[in-house]
Amino acid sequence: MKKLLVVLNDLEGSGKSTVARALSHYLAEGEVRHTLIISDERDAEAGLKGEFWDIEDEIEVSQLIRALDRNDVVVIDVASGAARNWAEFCDSEELDSVLSEMDVEMTVVIPEHRAERCHEEIVDLAELFSDQADYVIVHLPIDPKGSVEEKWKGGYAAKAVNYLGALEITLPGLGTDLETALESSGLSMGEAMGQMEALPRFLEVQVCDWQEKAILACERAEDYLMPEKTDGLVSVG
Repeated sequence: MKKLLVVLNDLEGSGKSTVARALSHYLAEGEVRHTLIISDERDAEAGLKGEFWDIEDEIEVSQLIRALDRNDVVVIDVASGAARNWAEFCDSEELDSVLSEMDVEMTVVIPEHRAERCHEEIVDLAELFSDQADYVIVHLPIDPKGSVEEKWKGGYAAKAVNYLGALEITLPGLGTDLETALESSGLSMGEAMGQMEALPRFLEVQVCDWQEKAILACERAEDYLMPEKTDGLVSVG
């Protein structure tokens, strides 16, 4: 059983790229044959790692089928503002049927932080995709900006995704040293993870340390993120 991991949250700065690249690193360390799809033109123009798809304009179901044929997991980092485009694509192409025929399960991965607007977005996404997918909520230690702070536990967003059987994991905080290193380099965490080969050594070490901690968090959602093993094996690249 292959996996299609779709990272969604229409809020800018919600941590989507960090989550998507953490997932890609987790899969790479597990030697899983996978590909990372990016859909923000700014990431493509900056030369960040990943294959660019213009989800806001138009994508063909054949693109997705080819990617799934070549890989055991496809990770899609859906650009801010394009979540509804992806939902429309799923509906128009009857993607649930296509994936079922290909023996692929879709997991919607949603970054979460303690902001009212973020929680409203999570509820909207749960309504959009309903029971078409599995869900992983990724808690990020991001301070809410431009929104009222709101607790997750016991809130309406938590109840909405728990009803759908969502699994929750928490990625580690960046820490002072990493935050300082990113700031001095003028990069976000997602940008740094997308160009590891070009990072100064002091930043590369900090990012690598964080990625190793993030793997431990991802392992808690293995059933929703990793392809199903066949005869004890997973295809590797």
